[in-house]
Amino acid sequence: MKIIILLTLALNAFHGFGIVGEKPAGYSQIYVIFINGDRAGKETVTEKIDDNGDRVALSDNEIYLVEGLKTNRMAFSTRMVLDDRLLKPKSYEYKYDTGTTGDSCNVVIRGTEITRTLNRGGATSTVTSKFLPDMVILDFNVYHQYDYLVRKYDSKKGGRQLFSDFIPLIGNDIPIALTFLGDSDLSYGNESIPVKNYKIEFVGLRSGTVTTDRNGRLVRLMMPDQNLEVVRDDLIPQNR
Repeated sequence: MKIIILLTLALNAFHGFGIVGEKPAGYSQIYVIFINGDRAGKETVTEKIDDNGDRVALSDNEIYLVEGLKTNRMAFSTRMVLDDRLLKPKSYEYKYDTGTTGDSCNVVIRGTEITRTLNRGGATSTVTSKFLPDMVILDFNVYHQYDYLVRKYDSKKGGRQLFSDFIPLIGNDIPIALTFLGDSDLSYGNESIPVKNYKIEFVGLRSGTVTTDRNGRLVRLMMPDQNLEVVRDDLIPQNR
């Protein structure tokens, strides 16, 4: 009987915690970008845990911008490495896939310093500044990064919470505020899912609303002053 009990406990531990040393399952998502109510591009993101135990997020982004009678395509890819437990950024890469100059941006965090190297039009510039404890990297046109900001929000504290957002393009940080607005059910097309709603403020620049699922994953982003809407692909009706 004792042996049976021990075997049962061992099996329960196996099913509850997984095989020792096994990596967590990966994650992937597609977001559709709307500008002025029209489809304007998409973002495809995948996440994995690397051999160092860090979270690695890769994205491919494509946006079509209309300027007068001309439509310009902007495509780029990103790679962010974060501490998996704290979601603290360790490095970030941004590479343009359009154009001929190979423009890119690289950010590396070492201790209390954050260094950004920008390659644009064949010229390189480097900026180093202080890495703050509450700092995040949330690029304006990279939408899955809202996941990492929202999951830093202290739900027990509530209210309006401030973070420092390092913007790679400018090589400096700006204050960003997140305020929890409440839970609701989001109906979009034929789907209805429980969500959490937040007000997002790039302080002094723009504001909007961020809607996530119960795991803190982006479902919908609205930026009215930009006529921008970003929605998880599986929620969009086929006729839109």
